[in-house]
Amino acid sequence: AVRPVLWSAAASIAAVGAGGSLGREGPMLRLGAAVSSWLGQRTGLSSRRLKILLGCGTAAGFAAAYNVPIGGSLFAMEVILGSFALEIFGPIVVASVIATLLARAAESAAPIYPAPGYGLVAPQELLAYLGLGLVGAAAAVTFVLGVRGFARLFRRFAAVPEAARPVLGLVMLAGIGMFVPEVLGNGFSTINGALQERFALQLLAGIAALKLIATALTAGSGCPGGHFTPSLCFGALVGGAYGELVHVAFPAATGSSGAYAAVGMAAVAAGASHAPLSAILILFEFTGNYDLILPLMLASIVSSVIARRLYPFSIYTEPLQRRGVELSWRMEEAALAGLRVDDMARDDPDTLRPEQSLPEVLDRFLAARRQRLFVVDGDRRLLGCVLLHEIKHALRDPARLEAADARGLMVPVPEAVRGADRLHRAAEVFARSDYERLPVLDDEGRYRGVLAKRDLLAVYAQEVLGRPAVLSTFVASDQPGSKGSAVELPPDFALRSVPAPAALGGLTLAEASLPKLLGVRVIEIRRPAPDGWEWIAPDAATVIAPGDELVVLGPARAVASLLEGRLEAGG
Repeated sequence: AVRPVLWSAAASIAAVGAGGSLGREGPMLRLGAAVSSWLGQRTGLSSRRLKILLGCGTAAGFAAAYNVPIGGSLFAMEVILGSFALEIFGPIVVASVIATLLARAAESAAPIYPAPGYGLVAPQELLAYLGLGLVGAAAAVTFVLGVRGFARLFRRFAAVPEAARPVLGLVMLAGIGMFVPEVLGNGFSTINGALQERFALQLLAGIAALKLIATALTAGSGCPGGHFTPSLCFGALVGGAYGELVHVAFPAATGSSGAYAAVGMAAVAAGASHAPLSAILILFEFTGNYDLILPLMLASIVSSVIARRLYPFSIYTEPLQRRGVELSWRMEEAALAGLRVDDMARDDPDTLRPEQSLPEVLDRFLAARRQRLFVVDGDRRLLGCVLLHEIKHALRDPARLEAADARGLMVPVPEAVRGADRLHRAAEVFARSDYERLPVLDDEGRYRGVLAKRDLLAVYAQEVLGRPAVLSTFVASDQPGSKGSAVELPPDFALRSVPAPAALGGLTLAEASLPKLLGVRVIEIRRPAPDGWEWIAPDAATVIAPGDELVVLGPARAVASLLEGRLEAGG
């Protein structure tokens, strides 16, 4: 729903405007993603295209907030979608460019944090920036854990209503801001002060510590807003303090603290977000200084790698992990994680009973044409499996053949999956084995059926590669609790529910001649009724009425043409 997001964005704007230590990118990202999601759902986009549109909205919001079209695009792909596929790159770049042009029409196109004159003094100075990457990783993890710690602390204030906690956090922040105003807001003036070397070492370190507390107070109390800008400010202060120390120790071989403040911004942002590419390009666009690109790259990559080892969750994934949400970073994995094994499991008519004799086992293998059959007892408990390869060995021992049965031939099943497991977990099991089918167990450990590798690959082709669906699930109307059966369709065929074209209104199915025109057959009609929908099993004399939904089966191109209201196959 868009309305809760609008309220959240308004609250975020109010919190940032009141001096909360949060970033203005928060409401922009929320609004961009919400509008994109709403548009995608209204236009009936597929789940994959909806995710791409959501990435476009996020990129547009970030790019408009900070005048960083390249950084906004990379942020959406690296942090939000976790993919750099070409089909994603194009739409996101276009959205980011348009948003930046509109933002520049209202504001200046100049870099937000100019840092002219800074560069690499000598090649050996890269060692100092390598050290800054290590310091940035530690600072980034401290930043993430600090926000988490204060969030836990505020949740323990049971006497304070949840709605009042943000107010309490802002009041406490105001107490700090009365003495150190540099910690208030998103830190724009503080960052520029660090870049222009207006703070001494002690002041840089002190403001950095208080900025961390200010951000943790604001975010931990429940105020909505962005975390990227506060991490930049914290990084500028930490980097500036580190630069002061390094320059005092090696004045001839290192630059001034302003250069280290700029690189520190990228290092801490990369470590906190686990998005080094975005941090590098965003800081380059922020400063407009290409001479710092090598230190930026080195410190950001080192910080990101070390921060992941120190703490596996970023500032964006940590709240989700705290709520028990498992986040798949790759879109490919997310597509499979959206389905359960139960959704694709097939009934297995070729199971063996433990007492079946060898001739019966052989007959079952000949009929099933499989390399492995599962042995199940009377309570549907999975006992093991019989391998065709093992039977070949048994044929060499006549004495063993006479007394052989399924129980004597079976071996343990190395791995099984549960019906509640997600498909991406099943894909990992398939990757570790050579089998074409995996046994599926229900919640009580009983044998449910099998998951076929080709079914999983078909889902991958449909959800990830965008190929037409080759699988459909049928559920009998007299079995409402059934999971249904997955049925494989011929290649390039589709089963879809399409609105009846206006040209077919009033015609019988025989008069419509859809099999002759398109090669499409109507297998069911869904008709509006006063109490919902009426399902009709049609015959040649069934009349197509206005408002009908036709469940059709046929070539994918023909079904797509019918969906567009055209009565000729698409080219």
